[in-house]
Amino acid sequence: MRTIATVLLATVVLAAAIADGFAQGRGGGSKGKRREARAPYAYFEAKGLFPTGLVAAFPAGMRCPGVASPYGARTRYDGSPCNNPHHGYHNGLDISLPVGTPLLAIADGTVVHKGIAGQLVGGFVWLHVAPADSGLPVHVFARYQHLDRPSPVAVGARVAAGQEIGVSGNTGTTGGHFGTLGYPHLHIALFIGDGPEHTVKGPMLGPKSLNYLDPLGFYVLRPVAVLDNHRLRNLPDEKKTVLVPVRTTDGITVPTGSPIVWPIACAAE
Repeated sequence: MRTIATVLLATVVLAAAIADGFAQGRGGGSKGKRREARAPYAYFEAKGLFPTGLVAAFPAGMRCPGVASPYGARTRYDGSPCNNPHHGYHNGLDISLPVGTPLLAIADGTVVHKGIAGQLVGGFVWLHVAPADSGLPVHVFARYQHLDRPSPVAVGARVAAGQEIGVSGNTGTTGGHFGTLGYPHLHIALFIGDGPEHTVKGPMLGPKSLNYLDPLGFYVLRPVAVLDNHRLRNLPDEKKTVLVPVRTTDGITVPTGSPIVWPIACAAE
Protein backbone atom coordinates (compact mmCIF):
# COMPACT_ATOMS: atom_id res chain seq x y z
CA MET A 1 0.00 0.00 0.00
CA ARG A 2 2.87 2.36 0.90
CA THR A 3 4.49 1.59 -2.47
CA ILE A 4 1.30 2.48 -4.35
CA ALA A 5 0.99 5.75 -2.44
CA THR A 6 4.61 6.63 -3.17
CA VAL A 7 4.12 5.98 -6.89
CA LEU A 8 0.94 8.08 -6.94
CA LEU A 9 2.68 10.95 -5.16
CA ALA A 10 5.61 10.83 -7.59
CA THR A 11 3.18 10.86 -10.53
CA VAL A 12 1.37 13.91 -9.19
CA VAL A 13 4.65 15.77 -8.61
CA LEU A 14 5.90 14.92 -12.11
CA ALA A 15 2.63 16.01 -13.73
CA ALA A 16 2.73 19.30 -11.84
CA ALA A 17 6.30 19.91 -12.94
CA ILE A 18 5.45 19.22 -16.58
CA ALA A 19 2.39 21.47 -16.43
CA ASP A 20 4.48 24.25 -14.91
CA GLY A 21 7.09 23.85 -17.64
CA PHE A 22 4.50 24.18 -20.41
CA ALA A 23 2.89 27.16 -18.71
CA GLN A 24 6.22 28.96 -18.51
CA GLY A 25 7.34 27.92 -22.00
CA ARG A 26 10.32 25.84 -23.13
CA GLY A 27 12.49 24.93 -20.20
CA GLY A 28 10.23 26.64 -17.66
CA GLY A 29 10.69 30.07 -16.16
CA SER A 30 12.58 29.26 -12.97
CA LYS A 31 14.97 32.02 -12.03
CA GLY A 32 18.56 30.78 -12.31
CA LYS A 33 17.68 27.53 -14.09
CA ARG A 34 19.86 27.13 -17.17
CA ARG A 35 18.02 26.26 -20.37
CA GLU A 36 19.57 23.41 -22.32
CA ALA A 37 20.62 24.01 -25.92
CA ARG A 38 18.68 22.06 -28.55
CA ALA A 39 21.71 21.38 -30.77
CA PRO A 40 25.49 21.91 -30.79
CA TYR A 41 26.53 25.52 -31.29
CA ALA A 42 28.00 24.64 -34.71
CA TYR A 43 24.44 24.13 -35.93
CA PHE A 44 23.39 27.63 -34.85
CA GLU A 45 26.61 29.20 -36.07
CA ALA A 46 26.06 27.76 -39.54
CA LYS A 47 22.60 29.35 -39.54
CA GLY A 48 24.02 32.75 -38.65
CA LEU A 49 23.66 33.00 -34.87
CA PHE A 50 26.61 35.20 -33.85
CA PRO A 51 27.34 38.93 -33.53
CA THR A 52 27.67 40.62 -36.92
CA GLY A 53 29.01 43.91 -35.63
CA LEU A 54 26.34 45.98 -37.38
CA VAL A 55 25.41 49.30 -35.77
CA ALA A 56 22.28 51.39 -36.39
CA ALA A 57 22.40 55.04 -37.37
CA PHE A 58 19.21 57.10 -37.64
CA PRO A 59 18.49 60.12 -39.87
CA ALA A 60 19.71 63.47 -38.56
CA GLY A 61 17.16 65.28 -36.44
CA MET A 62 15.36 62.08 -35.42
CA ARG A 63 15.01 60.79 -31.85
CA CYS A 64 14.46 57.02 -32.10
CA PRO A 65 14.22 54.18 -29.58
CA GLY A 66 17.54 52.43 -30.15
CA VAL A 67 18.92 48.95 -29.62
CA ALA A 68 19.10 47.93 -25.95
CA SER A 69 20.52 44.45 -26.57
CA PRO A 70 21.97 43.75 -30.03
CA TYR A 71 21.70 40.67 -32.19
CA GLY A 72 24.12 37.91 -31.23
CA ALA A 73 24.83 39.35 -27.78
CA ARG A 74 25.24 36.97 -24.87
CA THR A 75 23.99 39.47 -22.32
CA ARG A 76 20.68 41.20 -21.71
CA TYR A 77 20.29 44.98 -21.70
CA ASP A 78 21.16 45.00 -17.98
CA GLY A 79 24.41 43.11 -18.49
CA SER A 80 23.17 39.78 -17.13
CA PRO A 81 23.86 36.63 -19.19
CA CYS A 82 21.18 35.49 -21.64
CA ASN A 83 19.44 32.25 -20.69
CA ASN A 84 17.97 30.63 -23.79
CA PRO A 85 18.05 27.28 -25.62
CA HIS A 86 20.60 28.39 -28.22
CA HIS A 87 23.78 28.65 -26.17
CA GLY A 88 22.92 32.06 -24.74
CA TYR A 89 23.18 33.93 -28.05
CA HIS A 90 20.52 36.59 -28.63
CA ASN A 91 18.60 35.60 -31.78
CA GLY A 92 17.09 39.04 -32.32
CA LEU A 93 17.47 42.55 -30.97
CA ASP A 94 15.70 44.26 -28.07
CA ILE A 95 14.28 47.76 -27.97
CA SER A 96 13.23 48.96 -24.50
CA LEU A 97 9.75 50.52 -24.67
CA PRO A 98 6.90 51.61 -22.41
CA VAL A 99 3.97 49.19 -22.46
CA GLY A 100 1.52 50.14 -25.20
CA THR A 101 4.03 51.62 -27.68
CA PRO A 102 2.81 51.07 -31.28
CA LEU A 103 4.82 48.51 -33.25
CA LEU A 104 5.16 49.18 -36.98
CA ALA A 105 5.50 46.90 -39.99
CA ILE A 106 9.09 47.16 -41.20
CA ALA A 107 7.91 46.92 -44.83
CA ASP A 108 4.87 46.03 -46.88
CA GLY A 109 4.06 42.42 -46.11
CA THR A 110 1.59 39.77 -45.01
CA VAL A 111 0.76 38.69 -41.46
CA VAL A 112 1.27 34.92 -41.49
CA HIS A 113 0.95 33.93 -37.83
CA LYS A 114 0.12 35.40 -34.44
CA GLY A 115 -0.77 34.27 -30.95
CA ILE A 116 0.25 33.99 -27.30
CA ALA A 117 3.05 31.73 -26.07
CA GLY A 118 4.87 31.18 -22.78
CA GLN A 119 8.17 32.28 -21.29
CA LEU A 120 10.64 34.01 -23.64
CA VAL A 121 7.97 34.80 -26.26
CA GLY A 122 4.62 36.01 -24.87
CA GLY A 123 2.36 37.72 -27.40
CA PHE A 124 3.74 37.54 -30.93
CA VAL A 125 3.01 38.32 -34.56
CA TRP A 126 4.87 37.15 -37.70
CA LEU A 127 5.22 39.25 -40.85
CA HIS A 128 6.35 37.85 -44.21
CA VAL A 129 8.17 40.35 -46.43
CA ALA A 130 8.78 39.30 -50.04
CA PRO A 131 11.79 40.47 -52.09
CA ALA A 132 9.52 42.72 -54.18
CA ASP A 133 8.62 44.60 -50.99
CA SER A 134 12.02 44.74 -49.31
CA GLY A 135 14.42 45.04 -52.24
CA LEU A 136 16.41 42.13 -50.79
CA PRO A 137 17.22 38.84 -52.57
CA VAL A 138 15.56 36.73 -49.86
CA HIS A 139 12.16 36.23 -48.25
CA VAL A 140 12.12 37.70 -44.74
CA PHE A 141 10.00 36.43 -41.85
CA ALA A 142 9.92 38.89 -38.93
CA ARG A 143 8.69 37.90 -35.48
CA TYR A 144 7.65 40.63 -33.05
CA GLN A 145 7.56 39.34 -29.43
CA HIS A 146 6.24 40.38 -26.00
CA LEU A 147 3.16 42.17 -27.35
CA ASP A 148 0.90 43.54 -24.63
CA ARG A 149 -2.17 42.06 -26.30
CA PRO A 150 -2.94 40.09 -29.47
CA SER A 151 -2.25 41.81 -32.76
CA PRO A 152 -5.43 43.35 -34.22
CA VAL A 153 -4.35 42.37 -37.75
CA ALA A 154 -5.83 39.16 -39.14
CA VAL A 155 -3.62 36.35 -40.37
CA GLY A 156 -3.47 36.62 -44.14
CA ALA A 157 -3.95 40.39 -44.16
CA ARG A 158 -1.61 42.66 -46.12
CA VAL A 159 -0.05 45.55 -44.22
CA ALA A 160 1.87 48.61 -45.38
CA ALA A 161 5.29 49.76 -44.20
CA GLY A 162 4.83 51.81 -41.04
CA GLN A 163 1.36 50.41 -40.30
CA GLU A 164 0.69 49.53 -36.67
CA ILE A 165 0.51 45.76 -36.19
CA GLY A 166 0.48 45.59 -32.40
CA VAL A 167 1.66 47.29 -29.21
CA SER A 168 4.63 46.52 -27.00
CA GLY A 169 4.36 44.83 -23.63
CA ASN A 170 6.13 42.57 -21.17
CA THR A 171 4.39 39.25 -21.86
CA GLY A 172 6.73 36.28 -21.72
CA THR A 173 9.21 38.15 -19.51
CA THR A 174 7.60 37.93 -16.07
CA GLY A 175 8.35 35.34 -13.41
CA GLY A 176 11.97 34.72 -14.37
CA HIS A 177 15.04 36.93 -14.37
CA PHE A 178 12.98 40.13 -14.53
CA GLY A 179 10.65 39.14 -11.68
CA THR A 180 6.96 39.94 -11.43
CA LEU A 181 7.21 43.24 -13.31
CA GLY A 182 8.95 41.71 -16.33
CA TYR A 183 10.79 43.77 -18.93
CA PRO A 184 8.63 45.85 -21.32
CA HIS A 185 10.32 45.80 -24.72
CA LEU A 186 10.16 44.63 -28.30
CA HIS A 187 12.22 41.61 -29.25
CA ILE A 188 12.29 41.41 -33.03
CA ALA A 189 13.85 38.39 -34.75
CA LEU A 190 14.30 37.95 -38.50
CA PHE A 191 14.63 34.73 -40.47
CA ILE A 192 15.35 34.36 -44.17
CA GLY A 193 14.61 31.77 -46.83
CA ASP A 194 14.53 31.26 -50.58
CA GLY A 195 10.74 31.25 -50.88
CA PRO A 196 7.47 32.24 -49.19
CA GLU A 197 6.58 28.70 -48.14
CA HIS A 198 6.46 28.19 -44.38
CA THR A 199 5.11 25.90 -41.70
CA VAL A 200 3.66 26.75 -38.30
CA LYS A 201 4.46 24.97 -35.04
CA GLY A 202 3.43 26.71 -31.84
CA PRO A 203 4.87 30.24 -31.92
CA MET A 204 7.51 29.22 -34.48
CA LEU A 205 7.68 29.21 -38.26
CA GLY A 206 9.54 26.64 -40.35
CA PRO A 207 10.97 25.05 -42.34
CA LYS A 208 14.22 24.34 -40.53
CA SER A 209 16.08 25.58 -43.59
CA LEU A 210 15.27 29.18 -42.56
CA ASN A 211 18.37 31.03 -41.37
CA TYR A 212 18.85 33.89 -38.93
CA LEU A 213 19.28 37.48 -40.08
CA ASP A 214 20.54 40.25 -37.83
CA PRO A 215 17.55 42.66 -37.92
CA LEU A 216 19.96 45.48 -38.73
CA GLY A 217 20.93 43.53 -41.85
CA PHE A 218 17.43 44.26 -43.14
CA TYR A 219 18.51 47.89 -43.55
CA VAL A 220 21.73 47.37 -45.53
CA LEU A 221 22.22 49.56 -48.57
CA ARG A 222 20.50 48.25 -51.69
CA PRO A 223 21.08 46.67 -54.19
CA VAL A 224 22.25 43.43 -52.53
CA ALA A 225 23.09 40.34 -54.57
CA VAL A 226 23.49 37.93 -51.63
CA LEU A 227 22.48 38.46 -48.01
CA ASP A 228 23.26 36.40 -44.93
CA ASN A 229 24.89 36.95 -41.54
CA HIS A 230 28.18 35.38 -42.59
CA ARG A 231 28.61 38.06 -45.25
CA LEU A 232 27.48 40.78 -42.86
CA ARG A 233 30.05 39.68 -40.28
CA ASN A 234 32.79 39.87 -42.90
CA LEU A 235 31.99 43.43 -43.99
CA PRO A 236 34.81 45.93 -43.40
CA ASP A 237 34.31 48.06 -40.31
CA GLU A 238 33.55 51.19 -42.35
CA LYS A 239 30.49 49.43 -43.84
CA LYS A 240 29.07 48.11 -40.56
CA THR A 241 27.06 51.22 -39.73
CA VAL A 242 23.67 51.02 -41.44
CA LEU A 243 21.43 54.05 -41.97
CA VAL A 244 17.95 53.06 -40.83
CA PRO A 245 14.93 54.69 -42.53
CA VAL A 246 12.17 55.67 -40.13
CA ARG A 247 8.52 56.64 -39.86
CA THR A 248 7.95 59.70 -37.68
CA THR A 249 5.28 59.96 -35.01
CA ASP A 250 3.32 62.22 -37.37
CA GLY A 251 3.42 59.68 -40.21
CA ILE A 252 6.26 60.95 -42.40
CA THR A 253 8.80 58.50 -43.85
CA VAL A 254 12.45 59.61 -43.71
CA PRO A 255 14.02 59.47 -46.19
CA THR A 256 11.01 60.07 -48.40
CA GLY A 257 9.94 57.07 -50.43
CA SER A 258 11.79 54.44 -48.41
CA PRO A 259 9.96 51.06 -48.61
CA ILE A 260 11.39 49.98 -45.23
CA VAL A 261 11.25 51.56 -41.76
CA TRP A 262 12.31 51.02 -38.14
CA PRO A 263 9.66 49.06 -36.16
CA ILE A 264 9.10 52.00 -33.77
CA ALA A 265 8.12 55.54 -34.77
CA CYS A 266 10.71 58.27 -34.21
CA ALA A 267 10.14 61.82 -33.02
CA ALA A 268 11.61 64.88 -34.72
CA GLU A 269 14.01 66.70 -32.43
